[in-house]
Amino acid sequence: MARRFLSHWIKYALAAVLMATSTAVAQAQQNCGPHADLIAHLHEKYQELQVGYGTVGTIAMMEVYASAAGTWTIIVTDVAGKSCIVAAGEGWETTTAATWPDA
Repeated sequence: MARRFLSHWIKYALAAVLMATSTAVAQAQQNCGPHADLIAHLHEKYQELQVGYGTVGTIAMMEVYASAAGTWTIIVTDVAGKSCIVAAGEGWETTTAATWPDA
């Protein structure tokens, strides 16, 4: 039950972030572009590679890119194919895969 609640909460939180950043990003237009171009830029400039991804309900796909140097970027792509960088930073640490207890 708690895991199901947390899963729904995460989906809604990410959807809220996507909607909030979509407005800001739409105004700036500098953080959005073709998916392939964003990925190429992250790899060429920061040596970032995809370390994970997931869906945000049925409205978007979220991807996390990170580098060995510790930089990281989150890209969200909506159902229309619009990709935007919604967060980026430093200090990325890769951990081992979590083992979920039986629900």
